[in-house]
Amino acid sequence: MKNMASKNADFNSSAASHEDVVKISAKEKFSYSLGDFSSNLIWGLIGSYLLFFYTNVALIPVAATGTLFLLARSLDAFIDPVIGGFVDRTDTKMGRTIPYMRYGIIPLAIILVLTFSYIPGSDTVKIVYAYITYIAIGIIYSMVNVPYGSLMTLMSRDSGEKAKLSSFRVAGAAIGSIAVTGLTMPLVNMLGRGNQRLGFALTAALFGIVGIIGFEIVARNCKERYLTPVAQKTAEKTNILKTYKQALKNKPWGISAIFALLLFIRIGVIVAITIYFAIYVLKSPALISVLLPLLYVGQLLSTLFSAKMIEKLGHRKANIVANLGFIIAYAILPFIENNIPLFILVYLAGNVISAVTASSVFGMNADSVDYNEWKFGDRSEGTLYAGYSFATKVGMAIGSALAGYALSWIGFNAKHVTASAISGLNIIFYVIPVVITILMIVVVAFYDLDTQHKQIVEDLSKR
Repeated sequence: MKNMASKNADFNSSAASHEDVVKISAKEKFSYSLGDFSSNLIWGLIGSYLLFFYTNVALIPVAATGTLFLLARSLDAFIDPVIGGFVDRTDTKMGRTIPYMRYGIIPLAIILVLTFSYIPGSDTVKIVYAYITYIAIGIIYSMVNVPYGSLMTLMSRDSGEKAKLSSFRVAGAAIGSIAVTGLTMPLVNMLGRGNQRLGFALTAALFGIVGIIGFEIVARNCKERYLTPVAQKTAEKTNILKTYKQALKNKPWGISAIFALLLFIRIGVIVAITIYFAIYVLKSPALISVLLPLLYVGQLLSTLFSAKMIEKLGHRKANIVANLGFIIAYAILPFIENNIPLFILVYLAGNVISAVTASSVFGMNADSVDYNEWKFGDRSEGTLYAGYSFATKVGMAIGSALAGYALSWIGFNAKHVTASAISGLNIIFYVIPVVITILMIVVVAFYDLDTQHKQIVEDLSKR
């Protein structure tokens, strides 16, 4: 194994002025993308199949699962910033972010298996076990994913390079998500040989092993180039509140965090309601396995042009264009429901263009780290990335809950689906995502770092 200390030592902050225009190799970009691939294997299994596992395999009461999801994810409002603060003040021979990923991924893989393990007993026993494992996996996931996200801000200051890194991240995430949606149930059936309890546990173990390998490759090949000097970090270890106050005064970071939260609320709503929409509106349950994967296929295809689009237009304009494209696509869909091939084509096109936001939000967060260093003298990459990590988990939870509340509002009852309920499903599927998208456009319109960032990087280099 290469000596990680010597690898990172070559790229300390004293060399920053020479590294601002460094071109990150394809190998390093690909290695970085494996972190998101691994993360989405793990969290994608949680997001896509844990509810099914709880209700249909572990036989936990449905009402209890909804409360569990919301309460557990609300803890992230406190956990993620704390982990981000730890990352900001970590100073080891291995680096700042690498130790968390290298040593955190192993317990994360173990707790993933435990989360998808059946425990016999009363409903109370099952619910308590579910709370313990679900809360634990959320905490440990943050211990791996917050440092991973922070790593990008340490790899480059160049907006173009960060846009390319973001595209690789989105590609890795999309491939991981496609793998989860396409392979989980076949693996459960094959490995469990008809026993879903055993099948889910073995599938979780397989994904966990792949995740360990993926993050080890990240740790070996990705380089931290912009580290605040050791003496400065030591002097600031006790001033955690100062870091949080700076974050709240960092306007670009605040906008990117709110934008990311809205993005994942939208994704949460779409993922949750698509199943019902395919069955009761399109009257084709088979389309569930087509429409859901296309969300991630759209993300994958968007990586072919998103970096160039963001580099040319900037984050603000690129996001506005992408979200307008999504709105236009969703405005067309209601009129072509009877033409399924055309419906799928327009649906995919809307997801491809809107997926530019997924790439952009990484770059916006990374640029806000540069802004923080320029304005306050401290990068605080861990604390600032925690805002994005919080948005991903809590946004999805809010989106799923919003879909559930909307189903209740329209009077949906699976035993007797009325015409008014089907009309309500149309409103949920089309209107709620569009309303959220309009809010995203309003929020990103206030993002004004695009014109300043180049000068900020130049100023930092002179320092």
